[in-house]
Amino acid sequence: MVEPTPPKEEDVYNLQVGLGDTTLTHEAKHFFDVTGYRVLQDLLTDAQRREAVEQITMCAQSPPPSIQTRSCDGTRELSNIIELGGAVEHAMALDSVIDHLAAFVWGHQFRLVGSKAILVDAETRPKLSPGPADTHRRYATYRCAGDGQFRCLMITFLIPTSEATLLVIPSSHKANLPLPCDGADLTAIPALEEIPVPQGSALLCSESLARAIKPPASGTAVWLAYQYGTSYMVNWPGCDPSPELLARTSSDPAKSHLLLEPYYHPPGSYRRQDDGS
Repeated sequence: MVEPTPPKEEDVYNLQVGLGDTTLTHEAKHFFDVTGYRVLQDLLTDAQRREAVEQITMCAQSPPPSIQTRSCDGTRELSNIIELGGAVEHAMALDSVIDHLAAFVWGHQFRLVGSKAILVDAETRPKLSPGPADTHRRYATYRCAGDGQFRCLMITFLIPTSEATLLVIPSSHKANLPLPCDGADLTAIPALEEIPVPQGSALLCSESLARAIKPPASGTAVWLAYQYGTSYMVNWPGCDPSPELLARTSSDPAKSHLLLEPYYHPPGSYRRQDDGS
């Protein structure tokens, strides 16, 4: 007796591969695949940008219990900033952001896993984040299939609140060898490029792209950072949404989707089989 062939996962689930879930052009996808980043123009208005700066400045002076703080080498970080509401919360679910997540993560199987403000002082010595060959962070895995399916397991949106510059090594998200510049002065790295990011705009990047924030000429630069992962990825420590945040975002489809608990297949992804089961 021949054993019946077990159904394949794609026969049972609508896996939302992402090919039809975005309006991004082929050129935009190709640029991101080749370089590991994209600059998105004019995401925040001047009023939203000013509100975000005020929120972060006040929070840095007196952080509430829901916000974790960390300082290192001239850089301060405030985690879980979406709890502050207002412009900082608004920026996590912008239409352009959602469109890029659908293209590069896994259809609509994505969620917000962390949010933070990064305050960079002028005297900061920038340090590159590691590339894929320098770390075993599986959550930073990057893949793109020949039919245009992306599996960028984590994406970061970096939004400066004033005109700023990000330092990147383009294509390093695909590197198979460790960076040849561990501990080196960044000005001595030939492959490093300066990417200007206008105020209120954002730089979208694969988490495995080697990058660093260029310190301002004077004062302190304020950046907003939002990290998105696949739907099954858990939150960064200290970034679980509070009941208050979940309640005030419950009527917003985009925000409430981003704040869903981790899951493998989202509601509605099941497909009926031919036998009606």
